[in-house]
Amino acid sequence: MDQYLAFAVAAIVLAALRYGTYFYTIYQGKTKPHAFTWLLWGTVTGVGTFAQFELQAGPAAWALGFVSVSCLLISAIAFFIGERNYTKSDWFALIGCFMAIPVWKATQNPALALCVIIVIDGLTYWPTIRKSFHDPQSEPPISAALAGLRYFLMLFAVAEPTWQTLMYPFFLMAADWGFALYIVIRRAQLGLPLHEYAKMKPAILQT
Repeated sequence: MDQYLAFAVAAIVLAALRYGTYFYTIYQGKTKPHAFTWLLWGTVTGVGTFAQFELQAGPAAWALGFVSVSCLLISAIAFFIGERNYTKSDWFALIGCFMAIPVWKATQNPALALCVIIVIDGLTYWPTIRKSFHDPQSEPPISAALAGLRYFLMLFAVAEPTWQTLMYPFFLMAADWGFALYIVIRRAQLGLPLHEYAKMKPAILQT
């Protein structure tokens, strides 16, 4: 097994651990995933997977594919037991992302296409960021931290590392670690447990 495949396998194993803990907190009723965000993450990551294949990123693309399928599965679950308070801004992010995907398809330059994907991916975070501002206990920061670590491993699974092939997994790594920090800070502001495995305090006031 070469080093690129080894890092890709490690990233997939870590992704499985990340989603395993996430599913467990959903089962416990502590996590309320936003269906829109997970649907967009699954779709956009799937688009990013194809872009990585076009850039010949190697085994890292397979790891991204695993992430895409997992996100779509969580989205399907979220439509039944997740966050159901869909605001106008959530719909705007959803429609905006899907309208931007054809722009990626029409872009012949794979590197430019990845830039478009990164912009779209940035929009996908909005519904969950908005939801988590009011209820930071509905998202587990440990899971997001594991997600960032997974993308860190993917950086080493890129067979031909260039700024184009490293750009997307680096963005995803930074976004997930930034989101984990956001949840921790927001919980600290409200005097809540800083991670999902601490003893739960009374529910926070919804604003």
